[in-house]
Amino acid sequence: MRVLALLLALTLGTAVLTGCESTFDKAEKAREAAGTVAQVDAMSMTQLPGVSAETEAILPSSDGMTTAVVFKITAKDPGKYVLWAPIEVKLLDAAGKEVGTNNIPGAIPLLVHLPSIDGGSSAVYVNDQILTSGKAATAKVTVGGAFVPGKGPGLLQTTPPKLVKDPNLGDSWTTTVTNTTSVRQQAIIVQAIVTKDGKVVGAGTANVDGLDPGASADVTGYFIGSSSGTLSVTAPASNAADGSGAPGSETAGGGAASTAPAGDTSSVSTPTMTLQIN
Repeated sequence: MRVLALLLALTLGTAVLTGCESTFDKAEKAREAAGTVAQVDAMSMTQLPGVSAETEAILPSSDGMTTAVVFKITAKDPGKYVLWAPIEVKLLDAAGKEVGTNNIPGAIPLLVHLPSIDGGSSAVYVNDQILTSGKAATAKVTVGGAFVPGKGPGLLQTTPPKLVKDPNLGDSWTTTVTNTTSVRQQAIIVQAIVTKDGKVVGAGTANVDGLDPGASADVTGYFIGSSSGTLSVTAPASNAADGSGAPGSETAGGGAASTAPAGDTSSVSTPTMTLQIN
């Protein structure tokens, strides 16, 4: 899936350098040029009452063409949870003009959904693949979907992340994620943030197309922003105990994957290619 996202990013990145087209116009041209992106419309969003979002960081890439956003999402009411909820992020410049959004025609489901969050709690949401045509000053978030009664599936197990220094390609982070639930997790978004002096200074994501119960996968991601600080990762579950939630890859767009270890039926997607700013 990340290969497809990168293809769209590279194509759209060329488009943003010319003309005064809207984000949606540029996305449409990029979709036609890529050829392999699903022919679907952008989502129609309605805010889910009882869910709020607070902007933690807006982090531009070194070339200014991609922006990572980090939000603190809160589901206020205990006893119910949000699962695989559509989420729309709009980035605005200082004048209030939209300069980027994740909600574009043909968007990959992973980039426009919040995996899960329990009621009465808060969780970090990271999106590091928003293409921008200008400098973002503020962000607007809309979380849709509906509440589900009961307790949510929670977080999957992750090992302590490791920082890999690379002066040429940029620093990266690694972790191993294990599906500790009783059902297959179809679309796992591993989110990394770097904090320093109480502020988020770097972020990145990597994804796993699917993990069967008990299966593990090693993932690698890159940073937008700084890698200097305290690094942490989370991997929210995307499917409940009854299997509801994220669809399988065959219905969610599929994607290129690397070879999984012997005996492991999961598939691990190529991580996002982003650049670090020191």
